[in-house]
Amino acid sequence: MPFLEQMDTQLVPSPAQYDVLLPPSYDSSDKTYPLLYWLHGGGGGDGTLETFAERLTSAWSDGILSEVVVVTPHTGMFPNNYLDFPDGTRQWESWIAGELLDHLRTKYRIAQDRTGTFISGISMGGLGCLKIGLKHLDTFAAIIAFEPQLGPTFDKSDGYPDFYTQEFHDKHNPASIVRDNPDTIRNSGIRIYFECGSKDELGFFMGANLLHNTLFENKIHHEYKYVDGGGHVDESFDWRIPDGLAFLERVINPPVKFSRLQNPEDGKKLRENPTQFIKDRWNLVLNS
Repeated sequence: MPFLEQMDTQLVPSPAQYDVLLPPSYDSSDKTYPLLYWLHGGGGGDGTLETFAERLTSAWSDGILSEVVVVTPHTGMFPNNYLDFPDGTRQWESWIAGELLDHLRTKYRIAQDRTGTFISGISMGGLGCLKIGLKHLDTFAAIIAFEPQLGPTFDKSDGYPDFYTQEFHDKHNPASIVRDNPDTIRNSGIRIYFECGSKDELGFFMGANLLHNTLFENKIHHEYKYVDGGGHVDESFDWRIPDGLAFLERVINPPVKFSRLQNPEDGKKLRENPTQFIKDRWNLVLNS
């Protein structure tokens, strides 16, 4: 089961707390494990990792996911949104991507580089993992976001304090980050997975579709699932969580690559000149 830890810091209210879930073999081995951040939703960090621990341990025992060390930082309730506040009182993003990560790498046997460092989250945590992952491309190798708390347009929402300007929003909104930094994100090779239910009660599927379209328009590879019938943190998570973890496993242990094309040159010809390729194939069919 997860256990609670804490550390002193000047970046966020101290002592800052986080939950840790160690894999079954941790105490009996000297192995170094990947790190998976599991960012909590808007209800706060208390109990989040415990709620999902059974799904995570089942993924290990069922062979869906390799063993990893899982950490849930406690960042408070919505709408903290994993932000660095301009007045410096709460710098959640900087703490998670910097000081906390350095602390964890000293305290636990986890990967010391980007290759074995991943970030995931649910709802507000889905927003957090997308924005942190997309802004810290040298730190994280993959992002896995479940039903992320995303707005339907590039415009900031109403109801936020004065410091939350459109410019501030653009720096922290995942779709805006992609829109403004496509080449950097594309060239980083970061692996991206996100999903949202078609019946999400909070309507986050609209923002998820915006992010998908923005990534697609900028030719940034990703995996997106618009989950038919899925709600917000409902029973569909019994299979949605394993789907996301299976994606992470493909990052950790890439499957063998192969092509089903009988002639790989056909793919090249189709990409370079699709009209001529189709004409040539019609000629083969009509003359056979």
